[in-house]
Amino acid sequence: MPRYALIAEPDRHRAAGLLALAQQEGLEGVVARDGAEAQELVRLRGAPTLLVTDLALPRVDGFALLAWLRGRSDARHMAVMVVTAFDELRVRAWQLKDALGIHALLSRRAGPEAMRDGVRRALAGQLAGHGQLELNAEEEKRRLARIDELKLVDPGPPDQKLQDLVAEVAQAFGVPVALLTLVLGDKQWFKAHVGLPAALAKERGTPRDWAFCHHVVQGREALVVPDATRHPVFRDNPLVRDGIVGSYAGAPLITSTGDVLGSLCVIDTRPLMLGPEDLAALRELANRVAENLEHPTARGLPRPITPRPLGASEPVLTEAAALALVREAVSALDVPVLVVAPGRRPFASNAALAELLGLPEDRLSGMAFDSLCQHIASLTADPGGTLRQLDLAAESSRGLHLTLSLERPRPREVRWVARPFLVPGGIAQLLSLMDLGIGADLKGTRERLLRQDALTGLDTRRVGEERLAREIGRCRREGLPTSLLLVDLVELGAVNRARGYDAGDAALRELARHAEGHCPPPGFVVRWTGDSLLLVLPGADAVAAEAARQQLHDMPGQPACVSIAVTVQGEEDPHGTLDRARAALVRAKSERKAAPPRD
Repeated sequence: MPRYALIAEPDRHRAAGLLALAQQEGLEGVVARDGAEAQELVRLRGAPTLLVTDLALPRVDGFALLAWLRGRSDARHMAVMVVTAFDELRVRAWQLKDALGIHALLSRRAGPEAMRDGVRRALAGQLAGHGQLELNAEEEKRRLARIDELKLVDPGPPDQKLQDLVAEVAQAFGVPVALLTLVLGDKQWFKAHVGLPAALAKERGTPRDWAFCHHVVQGREALVVPDATRHPVFRDNPLVRDGIVGSYAGAPLITSTGDVLGSLCVIDTRPLMLGPEDLAALRELANRVAENLEHPTARGLPRPITPRPLGASEPVLTEAAALALVREAVSALDVPVLVVAPGRRPFASNAALAELLGLPEDRLSGMAFDSLCQHIASLTADPGGTLRQLDLAAESSRGLHLTLSLERPRPREVRWVARPFLVPGGIAQLLSLMDLGIGADLKGTRERLLRQDALTGLDTRRVGEERLAREIGRCRREGLPTSLLLVDLVELGAVNRARGYDAGDAALRELARHAEGHCPPPGFVVRWTGDSLLLVLPGADAVAAEAARQQLHDMPGQPACVSIAVTVQGEEDPHGTLDRARAALVRAKSERKAAPPRD
């Protein structure tokens, strides 16, 4: 099993930065956007060499993920670095660092050098970071002053428009409670609320020490607690003990001045299965609510989960038009798929789903969602239990994964996956059902197709990027240069038109063999695009790379090529080197077109 780093991080941009740090240490890197996805990757690949994780992960939180991993025998020597924005979660993780096997514990505010040092210390088994609170008294003073300045705390009854908003948020996310809170000096105050017990609704607040939203304000980021009853920080919270909060997701209300007023949050008494896409939708809505609180006369309140146009002239998609964009794609898929519109209304399905469920396609297209769930349950050995699972999926299911054992039309294991996407009017869901038996047969083939180009036998671009990052990291540690060549077979199209695609394929294969001859190990060649190759030359400086480039053009009978050579500069990120190479190739091709024809 290859050494790899697993990055469990919902934010794509942060995940990319952490991935680059791991790759600089010579590790292949993979990203999971929530804890459940991280578990799936570990089941497939085994425990990673390095885990970099947040603690506030959707679906399965970071504490639960670490405890699960430490229960695996192959994770005994796994290095762990925790990076989180939430101080009190970090303090608790510090207290549990030995039990959870944490080697590095960093605040999200740590700089790039501290992050790099944390990765290296974790891999070396050394402790880095600390579990101390990072209080900023000036920031808190400014934040409270901003709430006073905006006169947001009103002793009168809640504004009806805000009440309608939180009611629609609760409905859109399928939860009983939604709140718009302001976090004050010693309490959280509910500016608008729906679904609260009578006592809390009357008080319109709780002590700040009880407030989940306090952590959102402190961390300045969205917080999700999938199961508060099992969470080491929140399980003893009075609201959790009283059964009011079983799970929580909240996004910060950030003003244009950067002050965090409070949170827009959703609460359930049961585990909350929100995925990264749902958190992104909640963050977007919170941003718009904060803008309205700061400038109440500028515009009306946003509709929950409904993207607004940036300008008056920008057309607005209707719900039907947005869903229609996916209808044709769904019908063409070979994987069984159903699109469910907001309000649990089936919208589009395909022949593959009808075949899997043993239903005529015309009957499936008109079937209500509840009837569909009942039919699926009837195909199992335990219809009642399966129907309860599917009801839970429909009520609290964003990104939910279930494994179902169907007995009819024939025995098989089926994976039910629900993925949300935004449309005007709410959240639609894309449901896919995968036959796990077929998936197992195709897994190896699919992986080979992803990693090896079928025409040339070279590595694919995906594999090339991984290998390039590892080689650059290795060469830096050994003090060696690294150079790249990009070669474009500019006459491939002309060969295809004049002599047929077989001749074009043969020319590309011949160029690949020729390139491999000039790129001995540990160098390698990658099919970069349809008509271009990437050569990676570890240990080659600019002079050696230019010599290799010239030799590529000496093959007799080869269609015309354009090539460039670049050398990695200092601590340059691999993606930066590739960007320079691509730009240089574009310039070289443009210059070739502009040059006068040869006699």
